Amino acid sequence: MLIYAKDCRYKLFLKTIPGDKPGWYKWYAPIESVNVLLNSSHIEGKFFEDILPLLSKIEHEGKAYYCIYVGQAVKESIRARLDWHVNQKHTRTAVESGFLSTFRKTIASLITGDQMDEVATNDLIDTLVVDYYSVDFIIKSDEARKVIDGIERYEMNNIVSPLNIQGNKRVEVMAFKKELMRVRKNAKKG
Repeated sequence: MLIYAKDCRYKLFLKTIPGDKPGWYKWYAPIESVNVLLNSSHIEGKFFEDILPLLSKIEHEGKAYYCIYVGQAVKESIRARLDWHVNQKHTRTAVESGFLSTFRKTIASLITGDQMDEVATNDLIDTLVVDYYSVDFIIKSDEARKVIDGIERYEMNNIVSPLNIQGNKRVEVMAFKKELMRVRKNAKKG
């Protein structure tokens, strides 16, 4: 189901997403947001022109969006996972303990070089769309883990998702991934 990320800021909208099923998701960004992320002033080099043509593209309401991240919800519902990615607060404890969503860490690091910057992170997230899928398995079940892990691995092997770090073995984004890991380490310090 393709939705605007900003709609997840509304509790009534969140209730339309299954709260009792695990799943997986892909985040898509408009070209302007992809440019901001891939040509971040906090990384060495410009990656937009090289990586953009490799990204999966969808059209939504007359606008092009490019896949930037793939994720999964196995230990919690797809609703809880999307809520966490969209609405998590950037507290000092969340940033220092590493509990801040990986997706949010990456966005904050690339945009401002400071993982405490919740406002700028939210502003970029509000430009995104997310395509989510729920599956009929029990949350935390071995079946859910096996199936969803397989789907996520398949997606990451068959599409270029530049903001994924763990498990991302695409050679096309290795130089960007190296810079991303560096900027994330530096941005944690604020």
